Amino acid sequence: MDNYSMPRITCEALKESIDTGEKIVIIDTRAPSGYRVEHIPGAINIFLNPSGDPFERQLTFMALPADKPLVVYCDCSDESDSLKMAYEIRNQRYEIEDIRVLVLGINRWKELGYPVVKSEF
Repeated sequence: MDNYSMPRITCEALKESIDTGEKIVIIDTRAPSGYRVEHIPGAINIFLNPSGDPFERQLTFMALPADKPLVVYCDCSDESDSLKMAYEIRNQRYEIEDIRVLVLGINRWKELGYPVVKSEF
């Protein structure tokens, strides 16, 4: 897996896209508990569970729209989970051309003071 061949998007560029109403699918790869605590507005949660059944995740990938850009993020400083999921999606859904990894993930998003959604428990 070549970490540099997957396109990236900065938090600033993602925020601008959200603010201008661009139709983007934002994917949070963290465990559901982390997603519930806080996530980027509009993000969906597809947990990259290394011990889980990959078939379930693949079924979820099949529901992703092929005509909208996908932005994948995690809370890893090196985007490792985001990269793994982005490659999984690319390998399964080759018709989805625009898949990007969020640089420095949700940690950078929060550092910039951008809004997060806290789910009700």
